Amino acid sequence: MLKLLKYEIRKNIAPLMLFFLALALLEGYFLICYSNRDYEAIDLAIVLLVFATFLSFFIVFALAISSYSRELKNKTIYLIFMTPNSTISIILSKLIHAILTAFVVACVFAIIGIWDINLYIDLFDAGQISAKDVLDVVLASFNTSISSLILTTIFTVISVVIVFLTYVVMGYLSITISATLLSNSKAKGLLSLTIFIVFVIVYALIVNMLPKLSTYPETVLEYLYSILPQIILSVISIILMIWGTSYLLDKKISL
Repeated sequence: MLKLLKYEIRKNIAPLMLFFLALALLEGYFLICYSNRDYEAIDLAIVLLVFATFLSFFIVFALAISSYSRELKNKTIYLIFMTPNSTISIILSKLIHAILTAFVVACVFAIIGIWDINLYIDLFDAGQISAKDVLDVVLASFNTSISSLILTTIFTVISVVIVFLTYVVMGYLSITISATLLSNSKAKGLLSLTIFIVFVIVYALIVNMLPKLSTYPETVLEYLYSILPQIILSVISIILMIWGTSYLLDKKISL
């Protein structure tokens, strides 16, 4: 598994470095605006950084899907099948790499965010106010403690990871179906996208039919509790789709 993970890291390092380079340029733009005290440009830089934060989720998702699709298209994945590793191990290594990539990207954004918040506060010469003081104000406004915030953050991260993996595995299964059961069809890319959209719609319909544990959640923890059925559905879906993808690769793909 470790060797498979190293292979995934080496294979996907280039596009990830390009993304970090673009982020570094964006952060450099913010720092230049900060040093020049250009308030309008600073606001624009912050908006762009926030937008990049949300965009990073889709970029990591796209990297995971496109990498798998290229391997099947270029038949390089066949070389991995010739190693003494099970198909499920190969798929799991790709999913672990996707999670690690998302974690690294999230940590980078968190570090940049904390640093930029402190710079933005200093910009207005707000005395001895720091990011910790801002955190205390936020905790007070939500009437919560730091321990509750940490617990909420942990459960939120776990929930986001599970939902993220659900869509990644949906993408894997969609691509695998078009490359195996529908291998003689033209426009496999369009077929994969169509199958993926169908999976997403069916998943959304099933989620909509799940029982509501909390109708009007007032806190983040209550919200997380309210989506517990969706999280359970996602875990079951991930297991079944990994098995389905593994089965198709083992039984239907032509080496």
